[in-house]
Amino acid sequence: MSEKFHGYELLLLKRLQNDPEFSFEWKTKLQLKIFDEEYDLGEIPHKHWFLAVTIDRNKDRLLRFVNSQLNKTKEETYHRFGQTHLAMYLNSCHFTELHLDGIFKYGDDNTLPTEIFKCKNVRYLSMKYNCLDRIPPDIGRMTNLEYLALTNNKLQNKSLPFTLTFCTNLKTLLLDNNLLDALPGFLLKMKNLKSVHRHGNHNYFKSTFMWYHTDVNERILGVSATLDFMPREPDSLQFWASKTVIASKVNFYADEGVAHILEDYISDIYPLFNLCGYCNSARFITQSGYKVITFKNPYLGNTCVPFQHWACSIACAQALEIPARLEQIAAARELDREYDSYIHSCEKHWKSGTLRRRLSNTGVIWDEHEETENHPTTTYQLHHGRKMQACCTVM
Repeated sequence: MSEKFHGYELLLLKRLQNDPEFSFEWKTKLQLKIFDEEYDLGEIPHKHWFLAVTIDRNKDRLLRFVNSQLNKTKEETYHRFGQTHLAMYLNSCHFTELHLDGIFKYGDDNTLPTEIFKCKNVRYLSMKYNCLDRIPPDIGRMTNLEYLALTNNKLQNKSLPFTLTFCTNLKTLLLDNNLLDALPGFLLKMKNLKSVHRHGNHNYFKSTFMWYHTDVNERILGVSATLDFMPREPDSLQFWASKTVIASKVNFYADEGVAHILEDYISDIYPLFNLCGYCNSARFITQSGYKVITFKNPYLGNTCVPFQHWACSIACAQALEIPARLEQIAAARELDREYDSYIHSCEKHWKSGTLRRRLSNTGVIWDEHEETENHPTTTYQLHHGRKMQACCTVM
């Protein structure tokens, strides 16, 4: 049976962690009520609605956690450095689903706690309607993740980290109603990813049509350098070693060659870099580079899909764009060949039949099989091969 963790539990645990007065008051009250089957939710103020909902829906789990924490206090045991209420709560259960929709309002601090990404058993993660503008690199820790919903946020191409490719079991990704103008190019490296929902994105269709009908020079766009930011520790050996790990694109969360103590540090500095989509190069986001647009049709039921890559040099940009364009042209020629073959077979069929009509203004091919005196029943076949019944009068 799957264990589900909800957004109201997350809000409660954050409040318990950040507000000692609230934590002491309600931990004590909850322990006194631990055997009370009819806990009066009316005692809880409206502003603490997340506590009331947690008690109503997950009372046993919450009370077990509160009781264990109070017992630890009595035994004068101390938490390890950096171990939060949220981390301990998540570790107390084997959660397989995280339902975190709508936990942040517009204007809230919508920073996602990294503890939620350390639940390695999670297969389902939903974070819709949260005004998120970035996803932490720590999402790469969730190697068993199969379903990820990020609908209705403020995500751009740079908001999704390359570490998402470490989620090798991911099958479904929802990116509807964000600010994407193309899909991140690294998604093409995820072989198990079968479905990507992307409708309703800002400028998505505009970008699709604009780049689809332009030549190679318009699909490689230079990105100028900026002078807004420099790393805090440019001479730190740890910093440059971590940069090398990032450039290698290895899963540093799982690689035994990377010390565990470095995992959090690498995650922290990961957003400082752009990764080249062709070579193993990582450059500061303030440095110049190239944005590359390619087209592919990797997902069932989709037409040509635009992907955006970042390249460190013009050579890498061309190495990404030219093969993709040649593949696109070859695919288009194959479609033309199949279409011509179909039309040729239809023409042979028309000539061998007894009575056929083509409506030139609609492009519909009419193939008569049965007729009545006044309204002959016919079947017509569209060019894509679908057959339907219709009635018309043969002149």
